[in-house]
Amino acid sequence: SEIKNFGVECVLIQADVRNRAEVEKSFSQASEFLGSIDVLVNNAGVFPQKTQFGEITDELWDDTFDINLKGALYFSQAFAKVAAQGSRIINIASVGGLEVWKGRSPYNVSKAAIIQLSKSMAIELAPNISVNCVCPGTIAFENDNKNLLVAESRIPMGRYGTADDIFDAVKFFAESSGYITGQVLLVDGGYHLAR
Repeated sequence: SEIKNFGVECVLIQADVRNRAEVEKSFSQASEFLGSIDVLVNNAGVFPQKTQFGEITDELWDDTFDINLKGALYFSQAFAKVAAQGSRIINIASVGGLEVWKGRSPYNVSKAAIIQLSKSMAIELAPNISVNCVCPGTIAFENDNKNLLVAESRIPMGRYGTADDIFDAVKFFAESSGYITGQVLLVDGGYHLAR
């Protein structure tokens, strides 16, 4: 309803991003409603609880990779089958894909994999589709600021990021020259430089 208030048509379709058949079905349903789709944003992800290296289970590892990586692969493959010349894929990774955080191995490695997948797809899908990656830093959402892992004072820009900051990066890749591909854009207020 919030999206429709902006005068934009939208459709909600539920799918488990870990399930290829559900992804393909949802993509087909979205195409029926929207017609041609020229921008895909792969944004599904999980941030599992802190787990020491020796305590990482198969279930934790597999669930993290299935959601953070496999979903992006499945949706991108479905999109690539129907995408027109000049279409865009924007993957959401994390600054955590470029850093190592103690107790966060499944998350760090899965987000590093998204970054590498983005670069690989940029080569594989050129020249029809450009593929880029956005890496958010610490983002504050309206109802969930109590568990942020970085002190605001450690961020050079002096504040946490917002959903609008991430939107601006995604919008840039969605609307900019299709010649820009394989890029990784950090949206972290300069935190990676000061860390």
